[in-house]
Amino acid sequence: MFKIVSAEIKKMLSKPGIYILAVLLAVVLVLGILIYEPTVYADTSIQSQRATVIEVSDEFYIEGTVNQGIKAEIDEDIDDAVSSITNYRVNDISIKDDIDELIDTYKENLRTFRASGSNTSTTLNIEKDRVISSLDALNESILRYINMSQNGSYVMLTTVDNFDNYQDIYNNIKSLFDVTFTESPSNIDSERESIRALFSEYDRFYRDEFENCLDSFFYPNISDEFILNFTGSQEDSKINILNERLDNIYTEIAELKSRAIADEAINRTRKEDMLVLINAYKNTADTYINLVKNELLSNAFSIVSTKDQLNLMYLSSESEYDANSLTIRYNYLFDNNKTEDDYAHPLTIGVTSNYEVNAYDYAYFVLRVFSFIIIVYAVMTACHSIAGEVKEGSMRYLAMRPVGRTGIYFGKLFAILIMSLILILFSTVISLIVGGFVYGLDSLTILTIFNSSIAITLHPIGMILIYVLSLFLELMIYVSIAMLLSSLLKSDLFAVTILLVLYLINTLLPMFAGGVNSWLTYYPFSHISLYALFGSSNYAVSSNFFNLLLGAKVYAGTNLILTLAIIAVIILVCNLIATRVFKKKEL
Repeated sequence: MFKIVSAEIKKMLSKPGIYILAVLLAVVLVLGILIYEPTVYADTSIQSQRATVIEVSDEFYIEGTVNQGIKAEIDEDIDDAVSSITNYRVNDISIKDDIDELIDTYKENLRTFRASGSNTSTTLNIEKDRVISSLDALNESILRYINMSQNGSYVMLTTVDNFDNYQDIYNNIKSLFDVTFTESPSNIDSERESIRALFSEYDRFYRDEFENCLDSFFYPNISDEFILNFTGSQEDSKINILNERLDNIYTEIAELKSRAIADEAINRTRKEDMLVLINAYKNTADTYINLVKNELLSNAFSIVSTKDQLNLMYLSSESEYDANSLTIRYNYLFDNNKTEDDYAHPLTIGVTSNYEVNAYDYAYFVLRVFSFIIIVYAVMTACHSIAGEVKEGSMRYLAMRPVGRTGIYFGKLFAILIMSLILILFSTVISLIVGGFVYGLDSLTILTIFNSSIAITLHPIGMILIYVLSLFLELMIYVSIAMLLSSLLKSDLFAVTILLVLYLINTLLPMFAGGVNSWLTYYPFSHISLYALFGSSNYAVSSNFFNLLLGAKVYAGTNLILTLAIIAVIILVCNLIATRVFKKKEL
């Protein structure tokens, strides 16, 4: 078999295809530099044009009606986060009671309006206004709670379909009462008849549907233990840990300001030190606030039904997988007293891993683009390896050698895989070298969440190697399918066509299928990216074309075991069937 592998590699090196690949790699490298424009993470650090420590610190301290100061704004955000936790629990009762009370008021006003026996339009208008006022109050209350939920906060989660239905019904109900009454008594009776007709329509459809939609709203509830973990008085509650950290930073800020007041030299030369401390205060608070937001969202996913989870994924900006991943990320940062600025994000197509492009971002982009070409080359070679050589007659001479057909098959398979791996590694090294010259190699350690369960810190090279492994496994799948078709079919061109169509479908489908709650969840080829499990999907930008086309995606139900199982089953089944077919194939 070793001789067959060597012979096959020499055969591939003797053909122009491998050198065309080298030229295409050079083209991709150059075009990559010209067209690579990812979204750069916005630097949220606090800046100041003030010249001295005292002036900068004043911006942090000042409180007043015009300028509340940076500290006051940050502390307000913390208070909002704390309130969101307590309200999330309290509103399980109070918000439901609030809405029920508004509904009762609306119904009572409606009954009064219908029972009005006055023959004056003025009285009817007063009653009409009371009904519409109750209806508006109810609508505003519901919208306020839903909007808070959509903004990643708390209170009320509902399905999108019911929310849309409610909005339609609300507008229709309101239109029933939005009638103009004249002052002429002679028109009262005819107008009253039209009003009764409108009420008949309302009774027949809108009232029941309206109340059904209201009843379908969810009021997620969190445990007392959850609340105490964040807001309790015990020493190890997260709010107490946060306050202790902020107090320590605040003390350093106050000490530096005090020294600046006493020493003019410090006042004029240590502004950057003050900004570092102020940003440390802000970033520490942001870690806590983001943790609260994602903990609540993860909790919401855990208490609603499967159907409602899918709707919630649409209503929310994250899926359950992403919400859990971000919760683990911010828990890791909080537990280790770190902030977002201490780590880079996983490599993605549409977004830089940090506040500027580096060689690793560029290399990942080049590899994702060039992987198309490598896979197409491997597929064409695999399809020709059996069907093409049988058609040309060269397979007969190879079969005369003292090697069984199984040895011939796996010799060709291993040769293609080895050559493909060499191409992938060569492309990786070259793209890193070019990226290093153009963008530089500076990068923070990457904090990634593996399989939405474990926080892992990696050097960017580690993320590149994980992607290389993922790409090679994906390539093995397509090569195995190509070898199977090459064994089954007589035409290598037909086999290549089938494989390229399959690859094109698998590449383009995620762009048009609508995300996590689509049928792609049940499509095996949606779960073959090992790299997607390392957190890159959390930081994808959907508006970026290349990310839509090439970005790593995680679908509902995806996990490491499922991914590895699908990859293993496809590879093993295809090669098992292919070897049996090849043994019986007429050469």
